[in-house]
Amino acid sequence: MDDEGQQPDPAPQPDPAHQLPQPPPQGLGYQPPPGLGSTPTSRPAPARDGNANAGWLVLTGGVLVIVGVFLPWITATGPTGTFSASGKDANEWAFLILGGFATVRGLSMARPGLFRFQLGTPLIGGVILAVLVALRWSDLQKALDDLRSVPRVTASLGIGFWAVIAGTILVLLGGFMAMQRRRL
Repeated sequence: MDDEGQQPDPAPQPDPAHQLPQPPPQGLGYQPPPGLGSTPTSRPAPARDGNANAGWLVLTGGVLVIVGVFLPWITATGPTGTFSASGKDANEWAFLILGGFATVRGLSMARPGLFRFQLGTPLIGGVILAVLVALRWSDLQKALDDLRSVPRVTASLGIGFWAVIAGTILVLLGGFMAMQRRRL
């Protein structure tokens, strides 16, 4: 009631034909009809800066290179026993450093929300690794020939060097995939 004792006029109701559609109620516990509203599968995927698969390849390759440095690169067996030498014994620090860079760069490519690491591209690191592998291959072949020239001695490449080769190939593939993604 107002000060004259009369009921206030109710607000004029608009014509329903001229009313704009209103969104459905969305209180606690409200469930939209099936097929309407947001569902967990209708959310857009988060944008990524690059190809996550390329990142996983680079990461795996970097880990293989690092692990391969600590495994035997050359194994020789003779009458006095078995001898093996790893990349760590030969001071192959360049493989450790490049493998570490590839691991960190691959992780930043695969999980860009975790952290950012933009130093270099995996393709360049992979090419440097490939050059080092080729140089080391010739040195190891010479060492194998020298060991095999000794009577009753057998020598072979160890699993570590093969792991470094496989890791280098994965880093190169991941780097190539990352470069292809940037072109698109």
